[in-house]
Amino acid sequence: MNRQKRKTQAAIIKALLKNAIIKGIEQVTVQDIVDDADINRATFYNHFKDKQDLIEHIESNTLNGLIQHLKIPKYGVQSFSDLIYPPILNSLEHVKQYSYTYSVLLSPNGPTDFRWRMLEIIKKAVRHSIEEINNRDIHINNKESYLIDFVAGAHLSIIISWVENGFDCEPNELAMQISSLLSNGIDTDS
Repeated sequence: MNRQKRKTQAAIIKALLKNAIIKGIEQVTVQDIVDDADINRATFYNHFKDKQDLIEHIESNTLNGLIQHLKIPKYGVQSFSDLIYPPILNSLEHVKQYSYTYSVLLSPNGPTDFRWRMLEIIKKAVRHSIEEINNRDIHINNKESYLIDFVAGAHLSIIISWVENGFDCEPNELAMQISSLLSNGIDTDS
C-alpha cells in the first residue's frame, strides 16, 4: 500500500474513533467519517465497503496486534511467574500503546462483539500457554477448561477496568499484580 493510501486510511480510522468517542460507534455515520477525515464519500468507499467493513478492519488489526503480544517466552524461565509475566506485560503495553482504539472498542458504546472476540483471543493464548507450561514439566493441578476461562476472563476484565480508569497505573505494576495473583493467590496480612 502506498504512502498516500495509508495516510488516507489512517485519517478514516481516526475519524471513526474520534466520532465514536462522542456519539458511540453505532451512531457514527459514513458522512460523519468523511466530514471529519476531510475526504469525499468515493474516497471512503475506495478503502472500505461500508462502516461495518471499517470497524472489522480496526478490530482485526487490533486483535492481531494483541495476539503477537500474548506469547510466552521461549527461554530464561525459572518459575511459573517468569513464564506468565512477559505475555501479561506485553499485552498491557499493547493496550496502552493503542489506548485510544481500545478506549473506543472496549467502551459500552463500542462494537457489541469486540469484547467476546478479544476474550476468545485471550483464551486461545492461555490454552497455548498451558500446553507450553505442561511441556516444561510444570504441572498445573486445576481443571484446564475452567482455568482457561478464569485466567482469560480475569485478564479481559482487568484490561476493561484499566481502560475505563484511564490507565491509572503503569503496565508493569498491573502485570506484577496479575502474575502475583495467578502465582501466589490473594495476598493478605494474616
